[in-house]
Amino acid sequence: MENPVPQHTQMRQVGLLDLFTMIAFIMPIYATIVEVKRAGGGILSYVVALPLTVAMGALIVWVDWMLGKAVWIRSKGHSEKVKKAVGFALLAFQLFWIFVGLASGFRLAAFLVNHLAR
Repeated sequence: MENPVPQHTQMRQVGLLDLFTMIAFIMPIYATIVEVKRAGGGILSYVVALPLTVAMGALIVWVDWMLGKAVWIRSKGHSEKVKKAVGFALLAFQLFWIFVGLASGFRLAAFLVNHLAR
């Protein structure tokens, strides 16, 4: 009797890079909301900030994904030692994107609070 479940299913675990990518997506949203609240921005600031920060987070993740994918594909022909070094460099690059998301969220909030009515 033939087994109906395919035997060659491929499972992928969530890794540290995936978690850092999620954090990089959330950081602009979190930073903007916290800074608008701290600066006393009105409801209009929140209404404008939410779609902008979601788009900003998506852009950060997309750019990070494309650059990381290009670097990883270029390292395929090299030794395992080089691949490990590239993986570590991509991990460090993720931390850079988290910082970029945090800084851009704070800058966006400052802009919104200064230019929108309270």
